[in-house]
Amino acid sequence: MKQIARILALGCMLLLTMQFVQAQVVVTGVVSDTNRLVLPYATVTNLTTGKHSITDQGGYYRINASRGDRLTVTFVGYNSDTVLVTAASGTQTINIRMTVTGKFLKGVDISAQYTPYQLDSIARREQYGYLLDLPNKPLAGGNTPEGAGIVFSPITRFSKKEKQKRQFKQNYEKMEQEKYIDSRYTPALVSRVTGLSGDSLQHFMRDNYPSYETMRSLGNNDLLYWITDKYKNWKKK
Repeated sequence: MKQIARILALGCMLLLTMQFVQAQVVVTGVVSDTNRLVLPYATVTNLTTGKHSITDQGGYYRINASRGDRLTVTFVGYNSDTVLVTAASGTQTINIRMTVTGKFLKGVDISAQYTPYQLDSIARREQYGYLLDLPNKPLAGGNTPEGAGIVFSPITRFSKKEKQKRQFKQNYEKMEQEKYIDSRYTPALVSRVTGLSGDSLQHFMRDNYPSYETMRSLGNNDLLYWITDKYKNWKKK
């Protein structure tokens, strides 16, 4: 009888283990904000298991969970967000959009003297200013005695919040540059100059996407000539 009982107990344990394994879900996704600015080094925590994952520089995360688990996401300067895992097994994609902490938001005066891009840029600067204006922590401590050499401070320089802040600033600058390019190098303008439309227009714009430095150096008339020259060379391919 004892042997039978052991076999039954072992069978139950094996069944429970199989059910647990089958219940595992791999949750993946991208953490960004309402402006689609990806948030690197954000923390995604499974509140059920206590396990956590850190997003990479592209805002991508991957974490194990089970159906019904709740995942909470935190990032400095943003309201934390919680999502529910609904898949029973396999994988589930949950992209998370975070909002800036409300107390930091400021109003923006709308003026006719600004272009739509400039107004949007001003609004974004107001929205993220409290983060962008924070100084980066140096490698040397501020109270280092003269002649004592550099004091390496990994606690401040390489802390999680410092990594978040530095990477956020880099992503913000890249986003602003892309939005400036897109505000001038528009499908409507390129179509008017080249006569292209549909897929051909998209392919041309993709193959000849200008750099930020190029767009800053070109006036409006020069931009028309630049697009024309690019189109002539593109047709020869």
